[in-house]
Amino acid sequence: MTGVAEKLGSARVLLADDDESTRVIMRRVLENAGFEVFAAADGVEALELFRRSSPDAVLLDVDMPGLDGFAVCERIRSIETKTETPVLIVTGFDDNESVDRAYHCGATDFISKPITWSVLAHRVRYVIRAGEAFNDMRGLLRALPDTIFVLDEQGLIKSDSKNLHAFGAADEAGVALRVFENFSNSGNRPALRRCIRKALDTREPQSLEHFVESAGVHFEIRFVARDRQSVLAIVRDATDRKQFENRIYDLAFFDPLTGLPNRSSFGSELDDIIGTRRSSEAHFAILFVDLDRFKRINDTMGHSVGDQLLQAVAERLSNCTRAEDGMSRVKANEDTAVRLARLGGDEFVILLRDVASAQDAASVATRVINALGEPLVCESHQFVVTPSIGIALYPQDGSTRDELLMNADTAMYKAKAAGRNNYKFYSETMKVRSLQRLDTEIELRRAMDRGDFELYFQPKVALSSWQIVGAEALLRWHHASRGWVPPTEFIAIAEESGLILPLGSWVIDNACERLQQWTEDGLGGLTLSVNVSSKQVYSDGLLVTVTNALRKHRVDPRRLELEITEGMLMRDIEQTIDTLGKLRAMGVRLSVDDFGTGYSSLSYLKKFPIDILKIDRSFVQDLHTDPDDAAICAAVLAMAQQLGLDVVAEGVELEEQLTFLRRHGCDLIQGYLFSKPLAAADFEDFVRVHAGAGDKAAGL
Repeated sequence: MTGVAEKLGSARVLLADDDESTRVIMRRVLENAGFEVFAAADGVEALELFRRSSPDAVLLDVDMPGLDGFAVCERIRSIETKTETPVLIVTGFDDNESVDRAYHCGATDFISKPITWSVLAHRVRYVIRAGEAFNDMRGLLRALPDTIFVLDEQGLIKSDSKNLHAFGAADEAGVALRVFENFSNSGNRPALRRCIRKALDTREPQSLEHFVESAGVHFEIRFVARDRQSVLAIVRDATDRKQFENRIYDLAFFDPLTGLPNRSSFGSELDDIIGTRRSSEAHFAILFVDLDRFKRINDTMGHSVGDQLLQAVAERLSNCTRAEDGMSRVKANEDTAVRLARLGGDEFVILLRDVASAQDAASVATRVINALGEPLVCESHQFVVTPSIGIALYPQDGSTRDELLMNADTAMYKAKAAGRNNYKFYSETMKVRSLQRLDTEIELRRAMDRGDFELYFQPKVALSSWQIVGAEALLRWHHASRGWVPPTEFIAIAEESGLILPLGSWVIDNACERLQQWTEDGLGGLTLSVNVSSKQVYSDGLLVTVTNALRKHRVDPRRLELEITEGMLMRDIEQTIDTLGKLRAMGVRLSVDDFGTGYSSLSYLKKFPIDILKIDRSFVQDLHTDPDDAAICAAVLAMAQQLGLDVVAEGVELEEQLTFLRRHGCDLIQGYLFSKPLAAADFEDFVRVHAGAGDKAAGL
């Protein structure tokens, strides 16, 4: 309002009157009040002055030659586009018809003759101020993406809505009018009337939405009570909002990578199915699909290739689970029979409705395995991605969403443990074992915090001298209530849970501490071997752990041996060679454990920086009775001699085994024939007792 008040002092006024005396007096009164005045003697001159001067207010006499005041007012309104200049009609007529005509032509107000000169300037000043405020409001309304109509109770546009929808640009108002007419003429008249009636009765805004399919545009129409018989219909283009809502919906319920339903969407659908089927006898199945070793592809090729592969897998799963392709006795309605979703990562789930038997689910699982067995091509690389599938049936394997998914997941892990690329049905036995594994994992974490682990040591004996030259460190867990827990019950769980990394670091550190203690106790010539897991080999921390432990306990690296399994050598050959090479360069000796049970070839074996081969106990235990085992052991010993490698035979329990191994040039043995694993103090006593027994034993 401050800007309006400042402007009034220099406001420009156009007046038009064919009576010269009236024109002169009006001009003098207005100029004395501070207005800049432009005067015209007829309508044509008035229009010309209006175009040139852009006045802030116009005073028009009705009776003028050529163009009368009504006609001039209409022309002015046709000239204006962005503002509406106040127009006062000066008339001696006081009939209702003249007043209605003045307003119909767009007049702001009228002044009756004879004119009261003392109030003329005040009247003009008030009209200019009101006009400025009105134009400010018009600008605000133009900034709003709305067009407004006035509707009666039947939903018909009233004539007095002209000025309202004129607030929008002409083309926008025209579009909105066509939208409204399209809506009301498309069978929506009853809904329109109900909405208007509710707005009038409750005095609360109501809304309807309308989609113009031909234009692909969404509109929202809001109805606000204007009085007791009419409402304002506010038409707004809601396309952007609708697209945003759809995008939010897609993000909430669909996987952005594959376009499949996500975990939330699948869970909601599963809840709905369970809710409708509790009273029926219909069964359904859940297939939990996990891709085997998919993480290796991500780590090796990058997530871009991994994402492309997931998209290809999703497409192949979609194709092979289509009901019309002839899936056993599953219904042939794809929308209701099968639902495929991605739960996250490399996990997918398939819902089969109305399965008649477990065989139906097994048939689909077989189709999935066969479909993924064909190579997938991504960025010129071929991949074979095998699945492990767990199957849970409703209602026997669970009555809730969480139970079914959890049990199908449990069955999937059973399929992985059975060798991958297969399927397993859920059973109660799996649940018991799964809970036991979970309890063991929790107790493992507590045991690490409490320090319940201990290293035992099984002696290694040189066959040439029958002297103890070292030992293998074996991890033992003494549980407060269960007593000694066998490694077979917790090592695999530690691997899966990731606890093997801190546990493995603890073993290496304690092994080096023991080597230091042996040196102080006069047993400095002994070596000590430690088993290393695949997770340690492929982590970045193994080199740091070994380096820190050796430095901390001031141990000669040549006294530490790290044992890795044969299968580990072939998982990532380049990284394995690099890691083992760095350890070897430090002076640490490297041993291949369980040799003969893996799949390494001799051409690869000679590339690895290996010092020792350990013949697996499965070949040693029957070598004195099984010619095949004897042949394998003899071949390994001969090969090791050619490659310059030491050989350790583990699991030696009989004299016949010892005789065979000595005859074929085995370097070292360990096993119950000589000693079981011993606690640290017992091991040291055992070494001292047998220190001088080499000559006697060598004659065996």
